[in-house]
Amino acid sequence: MSVNPVRSSPVLGDETFSWWERLSILLLGLIVCIVAAAIISETLSPGNVLDSIFQDYFLDPIRAESLADGSYNQVNTLSYNFTLILSVISIAAILRKVGISATECTIFALLPWVIWAALGEVVEDASLFGSSLESWFVSPGIHFQGAIWVILSGFIASLAAKSGQNRDDRIWVTGASIALVTFQTILFLTSLQEGRIGTSMENLLNLWPVAIFGLIAIIVVIFSHPFMEKWSSIEQGIFQVGIGGCIVLYGCLHSYIRMMLKLEESGDKSAILSIDRSAIIPETGVVEIFHPEALFWTLVVPFLALFTVYLLVGRPNLQKLKNCGISVPGLLPPGISLSDYEKERTQLHDNMESLTWKAILASPIVLIAMYGQAVDGIATGIGLAEYGYIEKHVLSSAVIEFFGSAYGFTVLKCFIGMVVWWFYALQRWEYRYRHLRILMALALMTVGLAPGLRDVFRMALGV
Repeated sequence: MSVNPVRSSPVLGDETFSWWERLSILLLGLIVCIVAAAIISETLSPGNVLDSIFQDYFLDPIRAESLADGSYNQVNTLSYNFTLILSVISIAAILRKVGISATECTIFALLPWVIWAALGEVVEDASLFGSSLESWFVSPGIHFQGAIWVILSGFIASLAAKSGQNRDDRIWVTGASIALVTFQTILFLTSLQEGRIGTSMENLLNLWPVAIFGLIAIIVVIFSHPFMEKWSSIEQGIFQVGIGGCIVLYGCLHSYIRMMLKLEESGDKSAILSIDRSAIIPETGVVEIFHPEALFWTLVVPFLALFTVYLLVGRPNLQKLKNCGISVPGLLPPGISLSDYEKERTQLHDNMESLTWKAILASPIVLIAMYGQAVDGIATGIGLAEYGYIEKHVLSSAVIEFFGSAYGFTVLKCFIGMVVWWFYALQRWEYRYRHLRILMALALMTVGLAPGLRDVFRMALGV
């Protein structure tokens, strides 16, 4: 392919921040300082203006959520969204500067942590955690906690890879992952033991499944080791700790499932009511603990739809694009600025423009982001319309009120999924923004898939 060697626009290096990246990092740092000042001021001068705002709009809703089903407000909703945008831009810039790789494996490495957050919230919704841990599994704190786990896992994996005889010794990475998964098992097991004391579950909740699934998690981490040769040590560590943590959290829910099944078999409705009042239909007195059909409509149906699109449209056109020498649809080769790409009109430009809009439907980051939006929309629709749940988010409530039906939100979220495809179909990324390209998709996936998974798991388990 021919590329004009004369460049009218300079291409910034990976080590250089754009002005908007510097501004994002500055604003994010300012937000961190304000939060730190609010926390410190609570100790030094309780009840001051900053402390009152922080308590009323941010901490009180989190406390309410940890005790029951709290609600969001306009201030914290806008603040969280603004912070998320700044975080995506800032983290992408920093990852590029320090030389962390950005491949499609990155989103697969981070995907378990989205599931981990959803499972953790469901465990908290089922009132299984003790008081010392339950507030850490309430949105949005769960996502900040998840970010800390991701950073810790990646950092320890990086150190472990350099501690062996070889420069990149993956055996040590797997060993470090096993240690962190073991720590999660002990942490969650201890919290469940604390949480059941003094409750109706004290003599009913068996904790052995948590330990057993902790052992299974370690086995899965060990067996995943040979399949991670193409992954970086950081991606490997993040994935292994995340997938192990998901299995441990499922062990917590498995304990709950076993307990409720035994109570259902025994016909002890008073015990069931003391644990979950929504498990018995008031009009008929019929016990309905689990709703597995919610998993099919919410998780399987959108998967089948998008997988069909991948097979019939995405994969064939991605192969055509690769035959033209372009491996990632929408991502420009190193050294080519966006303005020069638009001006040159070379074969590279023609191939990219003619095939990317269809080939992008084979990109994991786009498909998973679209899937996340669909899952959230369907879960919210059937949860409100069929299972009697209540919407807590300010914007979602406004959308539902506008349409007059919970399924109006389903239509909107599926439309947003199409917007995600449209954005990545048209957007062309300079090579230096390869991290931002992935993190934007990860953010779009997280804001859809995390609440969607939480909702569907709650419906399936009846919590």
